[in-house]
Amino acid sequence: MLRASQDEGFGAVIRNRNFLFLWIAQAISQSAQNGIHFVQMVLIEKLTGSTSHMAVIILAFTFPGVLFSSFAGIAVDRLSNKVVMVASNALRVLTVSGYIFFLYTLRGGYLLLALYLLTFISSAIGQFFSPAEAATIPLLVGEKRLLSANALFNLTLTITQAAGLIILAPLGVKLLGIDHTFILIAVMYLAATVLVSLLPRDAPKLERNSQLSSLEEVWEEIQEGWRFVVSRRSIFLAISQLTLLATLFLTLAMLAPGFATRVLHLAPEDAIYVFAPAGLGLLLSTILVGRYGHQFRRESLSNTGLLTLGLTLLGLTLVAGRMGSFSLISPLTVISTLAFFMGAGIAMITVPAQTVMQERSPAEIRGRVIAFYFMTSNLVAIPPMLFIGVVADQIGRLLGNPSKGILSVMVFLALVVIFVAGASVWRTRRLSPKGERIRELAGERREQVGGSPKAPDSEPSI
Repeated sequence: MLRASQDEGFGAVIRNRNFLFLWIAQAISQSAQNGIHFVQMVLIEKLTGSTSHMAVIILAFTFPGVLFSSFAGIAVDRLSNKVVMVASNALRVLTVSGYIFFLYTLRGGYLLLALYLLTFISSAIGQFFSPAEAATIPLLVGEKRLLSANALFNLTLTITQAAGLIILAPLGVKLLGIDHTFILIAVMYLAATVLVSLLPRDAPKLERNSQLSSLEEVWEEIQEGWRFVVSRRSIFLAISQLTLLATLFLTLAMLAPGFATRVLHLAPEDAIYVFAPAGLGLLLSTILVGRYGHQFRRESLSNTGLLTLGLTLLGLTLVAGRMGSFSLISPLTVISTLAFFMGAGIAMITVPAQTVMQERSPAEIRGRVIAFYFMTSNLVAIPPMLFIGVVADQIGRLLGNPSKGILSVMVFLALVVIFVAGASVWRTRRLSPKGERIRELAGERREQVGGSPKAPDSEPSI
């Protein structure tokens, strides 16, 4: 029988005053960030009515993750996490205020150029906040409560995505107008800035190398972070799983409207029949992993999640392709059930993999490890996001049926996930937890001989 320890559940981390400040700040800033994405797209639609311009605004808040994540990781390791988070939120107050200023002062192409530039800058600033926030969690809660803390953060992330995209921004635009919604978002970022400023200040983890020039030092530190990730099997595997998941999520989001209309023969907005059960499964699974997940090996949880995700996605696709073959039960009921377990699988991947990435990275390199994940997830996700719709359409034309194009792409995605799940299981079984730890300690000793900083204790304090 599974039992949640009082020292490892949600209650233990919420009772931590500093973690509570960070958690509330995350909820506010994530709601603001998701809300502003909606307002940006509504604004571009009102100004241009162009799909091409919509693609530009999407690239403007996606591409900075590729360009700046590595530099953000160095900043997080060199500076105090608190300083990085306070500065990031304060600067986003200014960039959101910039939208209001330009809406009243510019017109035409100059306004569009200013909006794209502000979106790019705001997203670039966010690349510094996210790794600083993720690197702070282990410092506040310690290794013992890290799984519960990550589960709570992922639960909040799911809720704030809905709050920002579905509730806050649409209601704000409808009731307040676009300009006043920007003011509301600026106030939210200001509140998050105040909350983060209440955290204790942590010390910088990385010392400068006076023998190298600034550019050489930056490049060396970026390479050091990459080498560390590649040399640690468990961390590399966790980042690979999270990157695959991020790419799959964006790809399925692009296919969802066409899946609803061409495959299920519903209205585009009826994709809710898939997303709502998936969201419910994600929510419940996140709670269960947060309360009981510490009783299982991290890799076992994420591998189970990958297999669940791949098999349910394949099942959902096969059921959708045979909509007319069901007589005793509604195909939508089967699809909704599969979507529920697909959402549960996502949570079983995300929470343990993020925990592995944080708890097995020394504090002096943790920012660069987390930034490496943000960089790869953005880099890998951009091509499918831009071209997956075109590929599905072309396959549909070749097969003479638009729905078959979407189904073929989804089957391919499911098989990729199942293959990765099998490879992850194989890699995990090859090395026991004890063997992996011995290997990592040996790597740390080699690095210390070469002059790298010493790894911290298992439960660092801020």
